Amino acid sequence: MKQIHLPGIDLNLLVIFDALFTEGHVTRAAKRLGLTQPAVSHALGRLRHLFDDPLFIRSPKGMIPTAAATDMAAAIRTVLDQVEVVLGTERSFDPSVSTRRFAIGLSDYSAFVLLPQLSVRITSEAPGVSLLVRHTNVTIGHSMLDDGDVELIAGVFPSPPSHLREEMLYEDDFVCAGRLENPGLADALDLERYLSLRHLQVSMRGEPHGLVDQVLEKIGKQRSIALTAGHFLTAPLLVQDTDLIATEPRRLFERWQDKIPLRLLRPPLDIPSFRVVQAWHARHDADEGHAWLRRVIGNISQTV
Repeated sequence: MKQIHLPGIDLNLLVIFDALFTEGHVTRAAKRLGLTQPAVSHALGRLRHLFDDPLFIRSPKGMIPTAAATDMAAAIRTVLDQVEVVLGTERSFDPSVSTRRFAIGLSDYSAFVLLPQLSVRITSEAPGVSLLVRHTNVTIGHSMLDDGDVELIAGVFPSPPSHLREEMLYEDDFVCAGRLENPGLADALDLERYLSLRHLQVSMRGEPHGLVDQVLEKIGKQRSIALTAGHFLTAPLLVQDTDLIATEPRRLFERWQDKIPLRLLRPPLDIPSFRVVQAWHARHDADEGHAWLRRVIGNISQTV
């Protein structure tokens, strides 16, 4: 490993590297940092000397990072995030007087299940605390944590890499839902009748087949999907006004039953349940305010 004399290195160069990597343009990086363009260009020269690599190549589309720059970008961003935590985070956290704003990522499903009670708890315990909720999903959740777009995500996500933490909140299973007057639900819902109905499929990525279809495929069966919707929260309203049947998470429909006349039935096939988790970056492990938020979310997940 190359020997580095850390006291002789200007660590502000890492801030400039991060801005160049993010903006892809010297002028925009300078504006972001409040520096002149010549100052950023001079710093880039020092960075190239420090890392013995061109780092960024000029092109008509801006500054293109080299392979070396791309490899080190995430690590440099993590270092800067940790410095920001050390300098900017209060060592103790009192929710009753804090005015902190938390940025969290929720899918529309997890927002529907968790956000109402979370809002009530924060209003009660931490009236000065505010939430910035950004939409996330299984594809972008972990990258949002890496990029610092959010401090915490909650929903259904794959197993995280080692620098991310995860805590299970609850398990959910599936129900078949339709309007009370749906003639297809008048009798017992066996597999034959189930396959004869017209189905609503919810897919955040617009895919016309999902987990239910994978289960059916294993037993050599196929359902008729009449409508694929991109948002979970449209499903109760769509089955209310049509004879479509939806096979979706139980908590999505149970909370609508006192508002919409729905019939919920057990699916006539074995669909595995799924885990809903909260996840965060390791840089927040020692953050007392973040730990409080995780505890609150963990507590309310036991009652939803």
